[in-house]
Amino acid sequence: MNDVFNLPKFARISNLMNVTQFFAHRFLPALAMAAALCLTAGCDGQNAARVKLHVAPSASEVPTRLEIQAQITGSQTGLRYKWFTVSGACDPQESDSPTTVFQFADSVTRDQVSVEVWRGGRRIGQADIDVKFDEEQARLVSARSPHVQIEITTIPPAEAGGPDTRADIAGKVSGKIEPGDKILLYAYAYDYWHIQPIAQAMHPIGADNTWSNWTHTGTSYAALVVKEGYEPRIRLDVLPRVGGRVLARTIIEGKKQ
Repeated sequence: MNDVFNLPKFARISNLMNVTQFFAHRFLPALAMAAALCLTAGCDGQNAARVKLHVAPSASEVPTRLEIQAQITGSQTGLRYKWFTVSGACDPQESDSPTTVFQFADSVTRDQVSVEVWRGGRRIGQADIDVKFDEEQARLVSARSPHVQIEITTIPPAEAGGPDTRADIAGKVSGKIEPGDKILLYAYAYDYWHIQPIAQAMHPIGADNTWSNWTHTGTSYAALVVKEGYEPRIRLDVLPRVGGRVLARTIIEGKKQ
């Protein structure tokens, strides 16, 4: 390298130009190929597919639920969708379907729903949308629904839940109910509401409007009156509000020992 700098000025320039041309011919094609591959693969956070979200009322007619659908350009093969919110919940949170049902958190009227679209181990797109609770729709649904109330009269203890725990729970219902209406029970443990006492359990209302069953324990308990055809979730971040097929709901803390 020192020999180069010992040459006359114009000779040095000529040698340096030759070196530059050598590197350009040798390495620039490879760099161009790498840049093209990077853009195709969505490097540096650039998405390889455009995603747009659409919002519609959910089929359950519950005002606090919205159906969110992702529309994506390009091939739909091998896609997986991951949904996120600020304070609400999405069901499903992750699946092969471009559709999820969003549930507002209690006392929250505005939120944001986001989706990440993955193919294999690579994220190829993302999008988000602001959602707002429709209070007018909620008022109309509430006006159509009969006024029903539910009460828990036998309160289970407040203790950590688990498959080996068991306690009695009972209560009563007032208001206009139909023969197909049922009781749905949840216990709160380990940061989630869990259906009780087994998956898909729906409990009858007696002729005297009372109900009773057993439950695994938790720190709090919830009882809902739901119409025939309601599809319960096994585990929830947030309980469904009253409206649509949910006629009444009550939440109570477990009894302190």
